[in-house]
Amino acid sequence: MYVYRNSNTGGIYETPQRSARLDGLPNWLLIDAPDEQPAEPVTAPLARPSRPLDTDNKAAWMEYAISRGMPERDARALSKASLVKEFGQEEDDDA
Repeated sequence: MYVYRNSNTGGIYETPQRSARLDGLPNWLLIDAPDEQPAEPVTAPLARPSRPLDTDNKAAWMEYAISRGMPERDARALSKASLVKEFGQEEDDDA
C-alpha cells in the first residue's frame, strides 16, 4: 500500500497503486511504499533474422552478420561480397 501525507493539513491517503497526481503535487509526500516492486515483464529474445537472399542489399547482410555475432564495426568494413562469402551458407551447415 502506498501512503501519502499532505504537508499542509497532515491528512493521510492510502492507495494500492502509486499516484502520479499526488507525486506531482508539492504538498503531498510519499511516506510509505511496498517493499516488493512488481517484476519487470519478461520479453522474449529477439528472433535472429533469417538468411538474406544473395540479391539482398548490404544492409540486410550486415544485420544478418551482426545477429550471428560479428561486431558491427567489422560488418560495416566488409563488402557485401565478403559478407555473403562469410555468412552465405545455409544455417543448418554451421552445426
